[in-house]
Amino acid sequence: MSTQGSQEMLVIDTALLEELRDVMDDEFVELVDAFESDTRHRFGLLEQAIAAEDSESLRTTAHSMKGGAMGMGAVGLSRRFRGLELRGRESSFRDIDVELENAKRSFDETLGQLRDWMLRH
Repeated sequence: MSTQGSQEMLVIDTALLEELRDVMDDEFVELVDAFESDTRHRFGLLEQAIAAEDSESLRTTAHSMKGGAMGMGAVGLSRRFRGLELRGRESSFRDIDVELENAKRSFDETLGQLRDWMLRH
């Protein structure tokens, strides 16, 4: 994966993060922790849906993950989940493991960016 491609997928809406931090105050850290925990749990659900070739579960789980990422300002990560959501809508499982691994990598990188942002602000 190229650096440029990686950078494009790691877009974070810092204005939204600042707004969330201002509204949530001390609970902002808990929000990020909940986002991490929920997303990791849902990755397990995605894996189950893919293993069973359950397109509806893939679609709905990816849709929920897309919304959670957008709610945290993780625009690039949301795009990854949108891709998985579309795969579920199209019942397209060919080589989906690559797309899932890309989403996991983007999540880890995005989470790192969120944590770094929190340390700086």
